[in-house]
Amino acid sequence: MMTEREIVSLLSGKIDRALNEGGSSELSDVRQENYNRYVGKPYGNERDGYSSVVTRESLEAVEWALPSIMRVFTASDRVVEFEPVGPEDVQEAEQQTDIANHYLVKEGNAFLALYDWFKDALMYPNGYVKLVCIERVKTTVEEYEHLTAFGLQKTMASLHERGEVEVLEQEVEEASYDVQQAPGPTPGQVPGQIPPGPIPGQIPGQAPGQPPMGGGYEESYTIKVRITEYVKQPELLPVPPDEMLVDNNCTSINLDDAAFVAQRLLKTRTELIEEGYDADMLDQVGSMGDYLADAERSNLLYSEAQDWSSEDDDPALQRYWLHDCYLLIDEDGDEVAEHRRIVMIGDQIFSDEETDYQPFVALATIMLPHQHPGLSLIDLTKDLQEIRSTLFRQLLDNVYKQNVRRKYVGDAFISDEAGTLDVLLDNASEFIPSRDPNAIREEQVQPIVTEILPVIAQLADMQGVRTGITPQLSLDPEVLQGSTMGAYTAALDQASQRIEMIVRIFAETGMRHLMRKMHHILRTYIDQAKTIRIRGDWVEFNSAHWQERTNVSVHVGLGHNNKAQEVAALMQTLQLQQQSLPLGVTNPEQIMTTLGRLIESMGVGAPEQFFSPPPPPAPPAPDPMLQVAQQDLQIRAQEAQTKAQAAQTKAQTDAMEVQAKLQQSQQELQLKLQEMQKKIESMDAEKKLTDAKTLKTLEEARELDMDNDATESGVLELLGGKAI
Repeated sequence: MMTEREIVSLLSGKIDRALNEGGSSELSDVRQENYNRYVGKPYGNERDGYSSVVTRESLEAVEWALPSIMRVFTASDRVVEFEPVGPEDVQEAEQQTDIANHYLVKEGNAFLALYDWFKDALMYPNGYVKLVCIERVKTTVEEYEHLTAFGLQKTMASLHERGEVEVLEQEVEEASYDVQQAPGPTPGQVPGQIPPGPIPGQIPGQAPGQPPMGGGYEESYTIKVRITEYVKQPELLPVPPDEMLVDNNCTSINLDDAAFVAQRLLKTRTELIEEGYDADMLDQVGSMGDYLADAERSNLLYSEAQDWSSEDDDPALQRYWLHDCYLLIDEDGDEVAEHRRIVMIGDQIFSDEETDYQPFVALATIMLPHQHPGLSLIDLTKDLQEIRSTLFRQLLDNVYKQNVRRKYVGDAFISDEAGTLDVLLDNASEFIPSRDPNAIREEQVQPIVTEILPVIAQLADMQGVRTGITPQLSLDPEVLQGSTMGAYTAALDQASQRIEMIVRIFAETGMRHLMRKMHHILRTYIDQAKTIRIRGDWVEFNSAHWQERTNVSVHVGLGHNNKAQEVAALMQTLQLQQQSLPLGVTNPEQIMTTLGRLIESMGVGAPEQFFSPPPPPAPPAPDPMLQVAQQDLQIRAQEAQTKAQAAQTKAQTDAMEVQAKLQQSQQELQLKLQEMQKKIESMDAEKKLTDAKTLKTLEEARELDMDNDATESGVLELLGGKAI
């Protein structure tokens, strides 16, 4: 397990050995020289009284190449596409391609970032950019008036979905109810505050969120709220080349292959605290450490060198060097290095975490095999610029000497009082006093214009051959008049091959890696469902459910004249489709596809702004034989239907007859049952009468027995209880 001191020591060693380290490295010297040539700074060999002009071949090469490159990568909605992994994945891959390009170009407002990135690559050995996910805090204050109870519930629910909601002002207008009166304020409730629990007017037992039932609900609410939203969004940030530190053993333009990559930033104490760094730890760091002066940064930002070692009087503006490092390191001692992000300020580590993502992407205009640094357009032109500057200076000096020639004045010509010399030096003098006219003569200057201009022109041709930037070919009217269209187009195509190669390198390296990182950012950090508009249609997606994608393909319109060729080819294709439409070998959907590609290539907007989807195709004309067969089939079907209806009618009639007979049988049976019931009732009545008579007879017999018993008892009493 590595200690913090060991980690700091390891990072310091990697920083010291990294490419771009310090303002005195070889790459730093190259960047400073290229910047000087771009802005036209003097070479340092100028002489007083002579021309000091500096030509701008380096600036011209960069500025003429940049528009063509920017047009390729910003005019199209699909520079890079994700490849599907199977037939079922085609539609999802296309949608993810659209979403990733949308976030890069539109949501991220990447034009300026791409401009800086490409320009750095054209000017310096490498250009750098980083793609990170930024969480921004967006605060808005909104007011809603005259809301019903149900409307208030819906509004508050929708606001809570957006973020944190703070009610700033509340007002409840008085209401009247036909069914029930709203309850008054609860104990402890602030007057005018929205009451907790069920909203007044809600029927007991009613589910929250449903409109109150009953009549005459008129209470309304007015609220003013502050909504704090935390929005996660990918952001593309250009990185100055002097801030990037790359492992000195890196042999690839792809920084994912580097064992160590870092960005060195100079930040104030206020900026660091706002970003969440601990103020007490900053007190232990000190300020700017060993990197007190950066000659390259001073050269790029200021006209004169600045003393960066002086501390600001305000402690809150004290500056610190921050190293944001992404590296392979074995901290846990298991002999397997892990990818980690370590933030080091001064010699203190403020953050150390394992990560699977590093945000930096590099570019090079001309890649060198097995090297990370490349060559720029200025590297190809700065020697030509120095030679042309020297030739132009000599040419101008020659012209100046011809226009204002020096004079040789003999001793006999100069008066004793030196008045003649004073008059010679005065340009307003019309007369020069002279004793000997032959004692004064002008310097003889041999013109060199005819000899030096062809050399300068040859240097211009050399620059076109080196860079492929030939603005004179596309602008010179003599070239247009003296060439056929085919020859002119061929020359233009040949001249643009170098630009095509630069665009292809940018696409296959930087843009490919950038789109992979954009997909990773969306899939990993944008974890909420969103809806965006793409080519006129609203698309809902949740990138958290995306699968990982690494296979991408590049589609770029190369060269500064390829757009015109593509438009011409699409126009010819459209004409052929229109001609072949009656033959049935094309259809309106295919024509619509061509029109969409044509509008995109012309760069005038979205195809949906100019064309509507084609109507559904009309049904084909019926075959006469098929019509006859269909008619015969219809007749047979009608006959069969008639027979079926007749059979159904007969079946219904038979069923009705059976039903009638059944009803009659039921009625007869009912009558018989009624008769039997009457007989049974009659029999029951006779049986009851008989039983009653029998019961009466038995009752009389029992009474007779009782009388007999009584008589016997009386006799016994009379006899004194003795038996006879």
